[in-house]
Amino acid sequence: MDWVLLVDDDEQVSDVLGLLLENQGFSIRACTTPDAALAAFSREEFMAVLLDIRLGEHDGVDVLRKLREIDQEIPVFMITAHGELDSAVKAFNIGANGYIRKPFQDGELESQLVRAVESFRLKRELRMLKRHSSPEDIRSIFKTRDPSLEPLLKQIAVAASVTSNVLIHGETGTGKEVVARALHQCGPRSKGPFIAFNCAAVPDNLVEAELFGYVRGAFTDARDNKQGLFVRADEGTLFIDEIGDASPSIQAKLLRVIQEKEIVPLGGVHPIPVNVRLIAATHRKLDEEVAVGRFRQDLFYRLHVIPLMIPPLRSRPRDVLLLASLFGKQYGERLGKRFDGLSPSAQTALLAHEWPGNVRELQNRMERGLVLGHGAVMTASDLFPEKMRASEKQSEAELHQPASEAVDSIAPPMIGQPEGELPTFGEAKSTFERSYLERILAAAKGNIAEAARLASKSRTEVYGLIKKHRINPSRYKRAPEFEL
Repeated sequence: MDWVLLVDDDEQVSDVLGLLLENQGFSIRACTTPDAALAAFSREEFMAVLLDIRLGEHDGVDVLRKLREIDQEIPVFMITAHGELDSAVKAFNIGANGYIRKPFQDGELESQLVRAVESFRLKRELRMLKRHSSPEDIRSIFKTRDPSLEPLLKQIAVAASVTSNVLIHGETGTGKEVVARALHQCGPRSKGPFIAFNCAAVPDNLVEAELFGYVRGAFTDARDNKQGLFVRADEGTLFIDEIGDASPSIQAKLLRVIQEKEIVPLGGVHPIPVNVRLIAATHRKLDEEVAVGRFRQDLFYRLHVIPLMIPPLRSRPRDVLLLASLFGKQYGERLGKRFDGLSPSAQTALLAHEWPGNVRELQNRMERGLVLGHGAVMTASDLFPEKMRASEKQSEAELHQPASEAVDSIAPPMIGQPEGELPTFGEAKSTFERSYLERILAAAKGNIAEAARLASKSRTEVYGLIKKHRINPSRYKRAPEFEL
C-alpha cells in the first residue's frame, strides 16, 4: 500500500482528503506543522506529498523548498484556495508537480495523484535496475571464501537488482534462506518487510490460512479476521521454502497470486491486491516433479524466472573453517562463552566430515561444542563426541586383538604381498603418503597451494611428494566431493 504525506493545519480538510485517498487504496500520514512534516518525511518512505500553501503563520512554499532539498523526484501537489494562484505558480517554479483547488472537484485529486505515483514508481524501479548490487554486497550476507562460488555471487547480485521471481535450489541446510535475505536486503524492496514461510513445517490444512489469511467465520475457530503472509509482505518479499512440498490446491492458488497480483482470504469473497516479490526454494528437483505430475508445470515456469543453485558445504572446503569461526564468535557472544578459536584437531575433523546436514549441521555442532566443551579453544572431541566414543571403543577392542590382526587393520597388505606378511616401515609410510596426498588434493580440488595449507606443509614439500608418488593433481580439479 502506498503512503501519502498530507500537510495541512485544517484537520477537517485532512479528514476529507484522507477518506478520498483511502478509497483509492492510499494510506495517509497527516501532519499539521512543517516541523512534524519534515521529520516524518526524513524518517519514513512516501510515494507523494499533498502540501497546503498556507500553514497558519508558515508558508507552504518554504516547506516545499526544504522537501526538494531532501528528494528531487517525489510528486508534490500544492493545496490552494481561491486567490492563491500566484503562490501556486511560485511553487511550480520551485518544483511542485501540480496543485489542487479547494473545494475539491470529484476525481481531480485522485486522477492526478494516481498518475504521478505510477510515474514515480517507474522512475524509482528503473533507477534500481541500473544500480546492480556487487558480489561484495552479497558476500557481506552470504559468507564465503570459495572461488568456485564467484559466478553464483554475481548471479545473486544481478537477481537482487530486479524484482523478478527467483527459485533457489539446494540441499537442506545449504543457506537458501540466507540467499533469499541477501536478494531482499540488496534489492529495491529492502525497506519493505521480509517474510519467510516453510511449507514443510506447517500441516497441509493450515498452509492456506497462513499464506492467504481468513475472515471471521471461515471455520469453527476463526473468531476474527487474520491477515495472511502475502498481505503482511506487501511492498516487500515473501520467501516460501520447500515449495516442492506444497499441495496441488496451494500450487493453484500460488499461480493465481502470481498472475493476478491479488489474494482472496479463506472464507472471503473480495480479492485483496498485493505487491510482493516471490522467492521460492526447494531441495527437490522440481523439473523431475513436474515430469511425474507432482508439481504444476505452469507454476514451475512462473517461479523459475531466475534459478539459483546453492552447492552443498562438502564441495566448499574453504568455507568450512570460515563459517565455523564465524559461528563460534556469534554463539560465544550469545551464550556468554569464551571462544578463542579451533584447535588443529578440530580443524582436521571439520575438514574430514562429509556434512550431510550442510551449514545448519555446522551451526548446531559449533553451538553444542560451545555449550558442552571444556575450554576456550574448541577441540575435535567438543565437535564430534560421538566419533571420539566410537574411537575409544575401537581402541578397547584392539587391546584384545592379536598383534598380526591389529597391524593388518592399520596397514593392509601391499599389492603382491602375501596375506599376513607385515609390510616394512618404508612400505607402510609410502602407502600412507600416497593415500593422504590423494585425499588432500581432492579436498583442495587439485590446487597445490590449498593442499599445502591443509597439510601444513610448504608447496615445495607437496610438489616433491606428488612427484615421488607420480600423482597428477589435475585429476582432482573437478572433484565435486572430498574426504579427508
